[in-house]
Amino acid sequence: MTITSETLVEEILDLDPRVVRYFILNKVKPFTCGGAYPQTLGELLARYNVEDVDGFMAGLNAFIADEIESS
Repeated sequence: MTITSETLVEEILDLDPRVVRYFILNKVKPFTCGGAYPQTLGELLARYNVEDVDGFMAGLNAFIADEIESS
């Protein structure tokens, strides 16, 4: 699965619990007290004022490929 700005945060978190680590290391909290953030990754990154959205997504996709899909 390739993550884009239109991917729902809930779908990303459902991939594997380890993906939360990437978000936290990059100072983005992908969940609320009610569960996964209920919108798209693009909306979440805008909420956290992430300046390099493309870089965040590239890093996230690399993390998923390296940490999750390779195990």
